[in-house]
Formats: sequence, structure tokens, C-alpha cells
Amino acid sequence: MTETRKVRIFWGVIVVLTLGAAGFAVAPYLYLDPGLIRVELNPSFPPHYPLLLVHIWCSFLALVIGWLQFLPGLRKRRTDIHRLAGRIYLRLVAVGGITGLTVGMFATSYVRQMSFLTLGILWLFTGWKGYQKARLGRFDDHGAWMVRNYALTLVAASARLLTPFCILIYLAGHGGHSAAAVVKQVLEINIWVGLAANLVIAEWMILMRNFRRCIS
Repeated sequence: MTETRKVRIFWGVIVVLTLGAAGFAVAPYLYLDPGLIRVELNPSFPPHYPLLLVHIWCSFLALVIGWLQFLPGLRKRRTDIHRLAGRIYLRLVAVGGITGLTVGMFATSYVRQMSFLTLGILWLFTGWKGYQKARLGRFDDHGAWMVRNYALTLVAASARLLTPFCILIYLAGHGGHSAAAVVKQVLEINIWVGLAANLVIAEWMILMRNFRRCIS
């Protein structure tokens, strides 16, 4: 098996797992029934659920569309489609990020509240930097910022994928507890873990890309 094929298989597995995790997160919102969602709504803020719906669906669509920006053939041969996909993606990020900051303020846990607010701010900032660099014609920098931004788009999915590992680590360090207690503890920090892991991977990819350019 060639190295290229191995890389394609690896990324294929990542895509399937990520879409599966994202689909699992979105599923409760398909029925437009607040009683089915996992988020505790604030009764004193009636727009909470509609804004949450906008955030969830914009984030999911950004995740689905965003990978198109990284297809080398599309960037080189169909720049019109690349730019269109990028514009749609960044609009979804803008709406999803702003609504995310709003609904993040109503998270019942302070730790989760800060994780959602940090993620939202970084998501908007990296998207703006990516757009700014493209407008200035600095396309290498544009690409690096879009890698960071898409890594943040994937945080909700990767946080769910990493949850089983977080549970194992918790059990190894704290011994036996009820399943509900363990999950409650893990859900306090899984967004932070996903955020850190995705940013580390994004920076590693950017460094490797720059290194290959230097030696080529």
C-alpha cells in the first residue's frame, strides 16, 4: 500500500468518525422539540432555544462544507468554487460564532460557560484573520488561519470522540463512581480537551507544511 493511499485511508476514517460524532450531536435538534435536547434552557431568556438551533445548524453546516477549502485540486483548478465555498463557510462561522457566544453565556456550569466563550471568540477571530489575509492576497497565511479555524469548527465533534478516553483517565485516577457522576465530571472539561487537542494538531500541520516547503 502506497503512502498516499495510507494517508487517504487515515483521513477517510477521521472524516467518518467526525461526521458521526457531529451527526450524533445534531440529532436531537432534528425534531424541533426542546424536550429532546441535552442543553438546559434558561426559562427567563425565551430566545435561548431558537438561538441554540441557529448555532447548532450553522456549526454543523460549516463542518460539512469547510473541508472543501482544503482540496488542492479545487483550489488550483476551480478557484471560483473554492471562493464560493469559503464565503459560505465564513458566513456560517460568523453566525454560528455570534449565536454561540450568546447561548454559551447560559451554560449551567461556569467551566463549560468559559469553554464555550473561549471557543466562540477564537472561532470568530481565526475566521476574521483568514478572511483578512485572503483580502490582502497573503494566501499562505490565509491557508494557515483557515486550518486553525476549521480545527475549531471540529472541536464539538472531537470533544465527543475524546470523551471515552477522558472517562478512562478519570476512572484510572479517581476509582469507581456512578456512571452519571463520572460523565458529569468529564462533560465539564471535554470541550477544553477537544480545543487543546485540535489546536495542537492544527499547529503541527502548519509547521509540517512550512517545513516541506523549506526543503523542497
